[in-house]
This record gives sequence, C-alpha cells and structure tokens, in this order.
Amino acid sequence: MRTAALLLAALLAPPLIAQVDVGAKVGGNVAPDGKTEIHCDLPGSQHLHNKGGSDRAGLCVFTSCDHAARWQNIPALIGLRDYMTKYPGGGWPEKLAKYITKICKERGVPEPKYVQIENSKDLEILKLACKTGRMVCITYERSPTGRYNGSKIAHMVNLPHADNAWFAVLDNNYEGPTRYEWAPPDEWLRVTNPRGFWAVVFLDGPPPPPPSN
Repeated sequence: MRTAALLLAALLAPPLIAQVDVGAKVGGNVAPDGKTEIHCDLPGSQHLHNKGGSDRAGLCVFTSCDHAARWQNIPALIGLRDYMTKYPGGGWPEKLAKYITKICKERGVPEPKYVQIENSKDLEILKLACKTGRMVCITYERSPTGRYNGSKIAHMVNLPHADNAWFAVLDNNYEGPTRYEWAPPDEWLRVTNPRGFWAVVFLDGPPPPPPSN
C-alpha cells in the first residue's frame, strides 16, 4: 500500500527540468531586457548547422570556428565545417590546432592567430573578447533554457555576447537569428560550464561597425 502511495505521488508531482532557470530565455539579437544589443551580430544567412564527420560524429568545434571566421572575416577558415566532413568528427585542442594548420597549408595561406583557453572559469576574458567584437567558440555542457531535455551534452557553441548582465549562446544545433539563448553570467557558467570551459578566440579584428548619423 505504501509503495502504491509513493508511486501515485510521483506520478502527480510536476515534472522536473534539470538546471533551468527563469532568467534564461530564447530570443533574437537583443537581450531579454529589451535594450542590450548583441556584440557579434552574425547575419542569419551565415549561421551554420552542425554536420557529422566521416564517422558521423559531430563537428561542433569546427562549425563554431567557422562561425567565428565568418564574423571576423578570416578567409583561411571559412568553410572549415564542410572541409572537416571528410575526417572523423569530435574535437579537442590538439586536434583543432592540427587541422587549422592543415587547411591553411593546403590553401596556401598563413594560419590566423588565436588562443585556446582550457579548464577556465574566468568570465572576464570572455567579456573582453566579445566587447572587442571577437566571437568566442566555447564548450557547453547543459542548455540554460532546457534544450536537449535538460541533459548534459558534450558540445561546442559560440558566445556572441558577454557582459556583466547577459551572456548569449549561438548553438549550431539550434542556429538562427531568433534562437539565441540569453542568460545572466552566473547562471550561464553554473549551467553550461560548471567545471570550467575550453574556449577558442581568434585574434583578427571584428568587422567595422554599421554607419550611423
């Protein structure tokens, strides 16, 4: 009888969505406060969807780097996602460095300057990169808005905005100019990178700002 009562209570309880907070929202290129414009406003026509490598494993690392290359006008790496479809998927720092060298050598162009930041929780470097117009490529463990059914995922996305109030995620599995995930910085770190992040920042400058009167 007690077992039946416990089962009934469990069935009637509201469903739990892991690690989702009311501060996180999906939206366009303006933060949920209605006034903060995204730092790196990559046109929707340049958003790429993740693909699989020759073994069907995902190419999220290389898709994210392709996004950054498109935003920062790094021709050497534009098309990196499609280039990598002939190689096994998955990515880590040494592999990324290897294939950046390889594609640049094959294209006969210099390698772009970049930094890889590993096992860090330093949000200030991410804020600085976005403030100066550099689109960060960064690991992502769990969606702040409940994507992937709230489960953990081994993934890399882009961080096109980071300041004291808001962080934004461009997820190459949910790409699109109205599908950014916005979350406060502490919430973003706690959910997406609780153990520290791996980030890639290309040092080429951003595109010029749009003209204004």
